[in-house]
Amino acid sequence: MKTLIFILIIGFPISLVFVWVYELSPTGIKKIKNVEVAQFKAEQAKNQLNNENKKLVVLPFQNTSSDNDSNYFSDGLTEEIIIRLSGIKELDIASRSTSMQYRDSEMDIVSLGRELNARYLLQGTVRKFKNDLKISIALIDVQKDAQLWADIYHGKIEDVFGIQEQVSKKIVKSLQLKLTPKEKVALGKRATMNSEAYDANLRAREFLFRYTKSYLLLAIDLFQNAIDLDSKYAAAYAGMAEACALLYETHDKNLKWIKKAEESSLKALIYDPASSEAYSALGLVYYNKNLPNEALIAAEKAISFDPDNFFAYWVRGRLYRVMDRDFEAVFDFNKVLELNGDFHSPYGDLQMAYETLQDKKNLQATVERAVLFYPNYLLHHPDDSRAHQFYAFTLKRLGRLEEAKKEMQKGIEQNPNDPIIVYNAACFYALIDEKRVAIENLKKAVSNGFENYNYLKHDPDLNSLQKEPDFVALMQGK
Repeated sequence: MKTLIFILIIGFPISLVFVWVYELSPTGIKKIKNVEVAQFKAEQAKNQLNNENKKLVVLPFQNTSSDNDSNYFSDGLTEEIIIRLSGIKELDIASRSTSMQYRDSEMDIVSLGRELNARYLLQGTVRKFKNDLKISIALIDVQKDAQLWADIYHGKIEDVFGIQEQVSKKIVKSLQLKLTPKEKVALGKRATMNSEAYDANLRAREFLFRYTKSYLLLAIDLFQNAIDLDSKYAAAYAGMAEACALLYETHDKNLKWIKKAEESSLKALIYDPASSEAYSALGLVYYNKNLPNEALIAAEKAISFDPDNFFAYWVRGRLYRVMDRDFEAVFDFNKVLELNGDFHSPYGDLQMAYETLQDKKNLQATVERAVLFYPNYLLHHPDDSRAHQFYAFTLKRLGRLEEAKKEMQKGIEQNPNDPIIVYNAACFYALIDEKRVAIENLKKAVSNGFENYNYLKHDPDLNSLQKEPDFVALMQGK
């Protein structure tokens, strides 16, 4: 008796193998049985586990200090470890934004790992009292539902750099990652050797994207403190650049801020030529200087160095808007929300882009998402005047006009002379056909420093004013 084995291979790379076993008899070929090759599948799964699923999620470290003022430090430690590990090609590391979404998650480790499609999770706690630190960290294998290791580190603030390096190297060893010489150097690289500068930089970042003038000024002071302590601290210069560019854009059109932002961006790039943050800040600088081509180059450079830099996508999305490239702008604004769900501006940006594209379906979907987002956001950031205004636009689109007017008024009252706030008010009143009030606010915005006439030309919110004599006069020669 002879046996013939036929192997059917479906797909490439191999996804499934079946073996049909046949007996050669006097009456011909006779099928005996149909069996799946379990051994092959087991071996394949093992190889995939070893070679493909090296995904690690660094969960937000919990602040167990006696006060909430140390949240910035635990968040900073989480981010620093992510940054250190993200340069390793063999490791798939989840972005900071993905990690932070699970700060208050009550899911068990196995379920959380499966939801994130991650083989490994790193979790920890941070207790900070004055200059003393206690950091507890554990690396977990989700598939085995087992702890690979757990350590407790005691030290002073100045020991935090060594702890970050120890943890990163221990992860590399546990996961048996093979590093290139360049990756080994990067893993041990320290952004600063000054613990006080490091602490000031982390504190500044806690206020950077709250967008109110007082918080931005506080962030600028803290970044300056970090720079004074370490004059070669690239991250502090990059943060300074972002803060000054945002302050100029949103609150104060004094040219000193845009000049400071540009200088700080370039200084950051001297000390770290691959600083994504510095390039995204430079992009915003050029955007505000009405240099769209230069701004686009800077934003794309930022994305090339860090594909998870939400701020760079936001800058590029806004550039696409003024370039009449709204399809591309929509992609970038959605990418921003994917990377940072707490950043409110893209909800308004998306609504304007979809309106320009006359995409009613996606416009409505965005409005429905936004009306759920803003109340919760404003509960935690009641002094964010721009958010009040964006919420007003959202309510207006839902036909809730009286509520919309109240939210718009809140934003105006908080910053009555801010050119962006006044400009937004002009847009709002133009949309509800109160043209006289709209024109008054538009004139005030321009007299207070609003100079982005290119944006003004393309803003669909102002369509009803295009033929008004005062609007035509305002745009004369622009």
